[in-house]
Formats: sequence, structure tokens, C-alpha cells
Amino acid sequence: MKLLRTVIAPLALLVLSQLTFAADDTNIQDHPGFVDFTNLSGLSGAEPNVEVSLKTPLLNLITNLISAEDEEAAQFISKLMRVTVSVYESDNIDIDEVIDSMASIADELDAEGWDRMVRIREDSEHVDVYFRLSESAEFIYGITIMVAEPGETVLVNIVGDISANDITALGRRFNIDELVDLDINGN
Repeated sequence: MKLLRTVIAPLALLVLSQLTFAADDTNIQDHPGFVDFTNLSGLSGAEPNVEVSLKTPLLNLITNLISAEDEEAAQFISKLMRVTVSVYESDNIDIDEVIDSMASIADELDAEGWDRMVRIREDSEHVDVYFRLSESAEFIYGITIMVAEPGETVLVNIVGDISANDITALGRRFNIDELVDLDINGN
């Protein structure tokens, strides 16, 4: 019986939790806020200098850890399903190929109903910021940021069911006026 409690039970819990994580990964790709950057060309062989991948279980843990300290931030984080950030810093990246590939992704986002919030084309700097809104514009399903400039490429995808109030509260919490004043409903 001791073997069951000390080895088998924890092992069974681990296997079940891994199956839950795998199901979460499969379902996230069907979420309207998910963007797949794996086909972005020009980065082949490059390793990100910074890579953040927060999935639902870890986001839930973060929510629980900070809820007593900052309820607004915890409420915001609790609505997230995935946060992915990749930063590539290298002069060996083919920036023209990355920019062309990002343009293809931007065209796909436009076709899928994403709203482009920011577009910057200055010299060799290219920035696109997209929001995927629900039909009623009550929720933001996803935020995607793509930045390419010589020596650096940044890719961000935030997936969840985020309300405008969540974004505003986050802006107030971290003193980001652009988020406090953001009007996703177009009013």
C-alpha cells in the first residue's frame, strides 16, 4: 500500500496532468486569438535570445500567487490562456526575408478578421500590432505583436478572453497611459 501512495499515485497524477497540458496545447491552436509563428522564414537556424511560453497551468499558478497582493492583475492574468514571446537578436538574420514573411502573416491576420492597431514602416523598422476582437468587440481574443529591424526580431502572441476593462486596469496598475486610454470599441 505504501508503494501505491508514494510512487504509483504521484506517477498517475503526473501522467494525467501531462495529458491535460497536451489537450490544452491542441485546443489553443483552435482559439481565435492564437497565431502560429513557426512558419516565419528568415529565422531558420536562429535561436531566440529570449523565449517566454506561459501556458494555462502556469498562468493559473501565477494568478494564485499574486491574487492577495494585486487582485486586478490577478483577474487579468486569470483570463489568459497563453503568452508567447520570442526575441531574436542577431546580425545573421535575413531581415528582408523576415519582413516578407511577417507581411504574409499580416495578410493572413487581415483575412481572418484581426484588427491592425499599429503599423510602422520607417527605414528598416517594421512593426505590426493586431487585436482579435469578439464579434461584439466585448472581448479581445488575442494580441499579436511583430517587430523586425536589423539585428532584432520580436514576436508576441497573447491568447485569452480579455475585456477592455482588463486592459484598462492593467494600464492603470502599471501606469501605461496608452492602455488606459485604449478604446477597442471604436467609440
